Amino acid sequence: MKNTALVTGTDGKIVNLSSIAHSHSSKEGIKFESINDKKEYDEKKAYAQSKLANILHATELSRHLQEEGANVTVNSVHPGVINTNLMRHSPHFMGIFLGT
Repeated sequence: MKNTALVTGTDGKIVNLSSIAHSHSSKEGIKFESINDKKEYDEKKAYAQSKLANILHATELSRHLQEEGANVTVNSVHPGVINTNLMRHSPHFMGIFLGT
């Protein structure tokens, strides 16, 4: 990506898909010490942590690329809410987002 942007003179763009759900992760952020703890597992918090990880990755990657002077931007976006099988066990949760 960096080389292509340099050779072509075209800005490189990296887009990570995340979700507004990242705001529902714990106040401490990602709980690495208990990430696989079956007693504390909650599918919504796990999803929120994964989306927070997407955002943190995009932020750090952007910082590295800027330090290197690369002509590449990194963004993390929330594409909207889509009723997929991912939420098949949480119809109430999806109803809140979809207004149904």
